[in-house]
Amino acid sequence: MKILSKKIKNSRILFKIFLIFSLMVFLGYLILQILNLYVQNKTDAYIYSLDGFVSGEVSSDSHYDAVIVLGCAVWDNAASPMLADRLRTAASVYKTGCADYVLVSGDSEHPEKYDETGVMRDFLIDEGIDPDRIVCDPLGLSTYETMLRAVKVFNVETAVVVTTGFHCARSVYDSHMLGIESVGVEAINSGYVIRNYNYQREFIARGKDYVFALIKPGYKNFEVT
Repeated sequence: MKILSKKIKNSRILFKIFLIFSLMVFLGYLILQILNLYVQNKTDAYIYSLDGFVSGEVSSDSHYDAVIVLGCAVWDNAASPMLADRLRTAASVYKTGCADYVLVSGDSEHPEKYDETGVMRDFLIDEGIDPDRIVCDPLGLSTYETMLRAVKVFNVETAVVVTTGFHCARSVYDSHMLGIESVGVEAINSGYVIRNYNYQREFIARGKDYVFALIKPGYKNFEVT
């Protein structure tokens, strides 16, 4: 009887632990869902399709310091389909005359091994952009860092942010929270499939960047590297 009683007691403890864990997971998901909706609602009015930007009043009536293009995967020293579409879109945006230059931001911390911004720069040159009008940020290792460095290193005050659709809301939100007056343009999609992984990662990243935008890590004590 004592052994049976002990097993029942242990089972109840494990069940309580399971319930608590399940509740924490549910609350975490609920908080992330709320933060995602908040970020999307705060930026929705500032995000355009390429056609909407090029043909709309925003491109003709406003002028910006820079077109900021956020990097993503490079495959065998060439732009992945997603990155290529971001760059084609950025080239089209820049050619409207809406900005002074294009700021390409990505991971080129160790360019001998992996060079996003070098690939991005070469792609834009092939798209007809003057090399003198392309500025590279090799340490844009995250969306938040890209916008922080845009402000602190490149003195960007106004910008058109170009990135893939699912990433646009967070990018514009980060830029606004760091003091950049910006609009976003969703990159064209030439036919590649966006994986569920991208949406799931973005769902979590929006929550993370909401917190970062509140506490602004590195903002006050920023040092140029």
